[in-house]
Amino acid sequence: MNLYLILLLSVLSAVHWSHSQDPVEEEVIVAHHVQPLGGWSVVNPKQEDVQEAARKAVERFNSKSKAKKYFKLVDVTSAQEQVTDVINYKIDIIIGRTKCLKTEPGVLESCDMTEKRLRCKFEVQFNPRNNKYAVKMVSCNK
Repeated sequence: MNLYLILLLSVLSAVHWSHSQDPVEEEVIVAHHVQPLGGWSVVNPKQEDVQEAARKAVERFNSKSKAKKYFKLVDVTSAQEQVTDVINYKIDIIIGRTKCLKTEPGVLESCDMTEKRLRCKFEVQFNPRNNKYAVKMVSCNK
């Protein structure tokens, strides 16, 4: 009988104790921006790595174009980045024609600009293992 009484009292006290506790409020964690692995993300066009990829793209443009004068980077208007085993960039830039002929040796940064501007889309790939850039796509229009 004593055993039943002790058991009954312990069950009643456990039930009373479980009902007297305040409910626990849990804070909901919400992800505002989750970058999918290997997905494209918009990045700041002023970032140094984006600017460097844009400079490499313009160098490639100058070496492959049939224009007699150099073009140089005016502005990076937008950029996207994809990180895989390499870093891929999609960069929209404005380039301007300079007064410097490709046949004349000189420093491109010191060349004066003309009024001609081109809007270009470049896809540039950077391999961090060997520090090399490769321009994969170029599309320019006035």
